[in-house]
Amino acid sequence: MSQLYLLRISVVRTLLGAVGIVKGMAKIRDVETGAHLERMAHYSALVARALAARFELSDEAIEYIRLFAPLHDIGKVGIPDEIMLKPGALTNEERRIMQTHVQIGEGLIVQIVKDLGLAGDLAARIMLNIVAAHHERGDGSGYPRGLVLAEIPVEARIIAVADVYDALMTARPYKPAWTLEAAEFELRRLASLQQLDADCVEALLSQREERLAIADQFAESDESFTIS
Repeated sequence: MSQLYLLRISVVRTLLGAVGIVKGMAKIRDVETGAHLERMAHYSALVARALAARFELSDEAIEYIRLFAPLHDIGKVGIPDEIMLKPGALTNEERRIMQTHVQIGEGLIVQIVKDLGLAGDLAARIMLNIVAAHHERGDGSGYPRGLVLAEIPVEARIIAVADVYDALMTARPYKPAWTLEAAEFELRRLASLQQLDADCVEALLSQREERLAIADQFAESDESFTIS
């Protein structure tokens, strides 16, 4: 076993240890349920594996996408409680503040990467792209940078599809869960508007049995936070 390989394993383990601390911050704030984060991670892996050849995703890259998917909204730890936990609709100003969670999260990840000396590392790059670009939309209507589809890293496109799908399929205090058919129709509608990557949408929707198994395994009552 080469010294370079051993160094690589050590670097990745160090990064994952730092990520575990950041994930714990989100759990303490109750930013997202553990079940949502588990589903997100596994839906993302489904898509990544299906598109591995098209986007030249290595097994290592796919695993990083799965591991780092739960960090997508980590910046919400910096959003004030009165906005983060508000039960009703947000005002325009509150929505603007809420959207700053992307920059907050990006700053957190940049600092972790800098502290660990991992700039340019594949794992660090994928993690940063997920946090920084998962709210971008292919038609340029997303935030914070208004990127168009070709400018959005593939890992962020994958996360966006997984996140939207799970949001539609999950009941929240302000909305019921959508039916499977309605959620599938909505994803295809968003893809037709070029807001979501059509290849990523079809990769997820083509694996219905696998999606349902994930939803059943990580039902909302399961608040486990560990991605295994």
